[in-house]
Amino acid sequence: MKKGRLGRWTADSRFSLHSHGGNVYAFARTRGIAPDQVLDFSASINPLGWPRSAASAYRRALSRILHYPEPYAETFTAALAQYHNLDPEAVLVGNGATQLIYLLAHVLRSSRVLLIAPLFSEYERAFRSSGLLVEHFFLRPPTFALVLDRLKNVLSTGYDALVLTNPNSPTGALMPRAQVEELAQLCRRTNTWLIVDETFVDWVEEESLKQLAARNSHLMILRSLTKFFALPGLRVGYVIAQPKLIKRLRTRIEPWSVNAVAQEVARACVQDLSFVRRSRTFMARERPWLVAQLAALPGLGLFPSAANFFLVKITKSELTMLEFSRRLAEDNLLVRACGNFPGLGKQFFRVAVRTRPENQRLLSACATILA
Repeated sequence: MKKGRLGRWTADSRFSLHSHGGNVYAFARTRGIAPDQVLDFSASINPLGWPRSAASAYRRALSRILHYPEPYAETFTAALAQYHNLDPEAVLVGNGATQLIYLLAHVLRSSRVLLIAPLFSEYERAFRSSGLLVEHFFLRPPTFALVLDRLKNVLSTGYDALVLTNPNSPTGALMPRAQVEELAQLCRRTNTWLIVDETFVDWVEEESLKQLAARNSHLMILRSLTKFFALPGLRVGYVIAQPKLIKRLRTRIEPWSVNAVAQEVARACVQDLSFVRRSRTFMARERPWLVAQLAALPGLGLFPSAANFFLVKITKSELTMLEFSRRLAEDNLLVRACGNFPGLGKQFFRVAVRTRPENQRLLSACATILA
């Protein structure tokens, strides 16, 4: 495979401490290829793509760009509330979950925040940008399970906010709903905000705390359409919380945060229940198959996941992540190096589940490298 005009791609060469997966543009520039030639396993997007109904909605919505969008996405909010069986007053829509993370950091007026790590790097950036003290509570392999008794002791020292991602990213580990409910009760007693990022819970919707969040004064749920509905470029996310808190947040968010096209496409997505069922059925079949195939390769250790991705550790001592990613890049394959996640080392990487032919291509490349 010919090297790109801009030199070799490595796991570290184009990413800062706060980089994210899915940067196919930087990867493609480095390789000297078009972005659509990249097979991206670094971004955990639904491999089925967006719903067909969303494509139709996109074409219909183009005429709406002549007018301002609804200031707070009222029509989409109503559809979203119906999808989740919630009161619309318990939902606030934003320009992707990231906008809402920064909004919470500015509005909650916390001074000391505890992040359950590893987790999405924007939480630390958001809280630090608001001048808050940020500390970490690390989950450990091999299960990355949260031990509540240990966390209770830490929380007793006094925190204003606690952030948990469930299922966790990048590990994919799921904290059972009953355990998160117990944690929510603890946070209410200690007067601690509990922010639960459920970006990947669509794959295990029965584990969501959305109904509890709508009535619990100290619990907020963050969700996104980016991953499950394959809309990373449109930027649509939302908060579920008690209506009184949502009203407070709405006074601090900018109007017209979500454009008219995004609102219409997002509404079509949450109304397409056949797509939802098909996606979950696909993932329940493909994820265990890919995990089993990769686990059979000598030199890789895999971790259990409830999401549409899983965490992998290179156990072959003479192989570095730098070399591994470089060899994958020669086949235009991109995975997410996880060395910049607090609590993980440079031998960890994340792999998204894609379609069977694409997964087989990754398997073939990995087998060649490990051999």
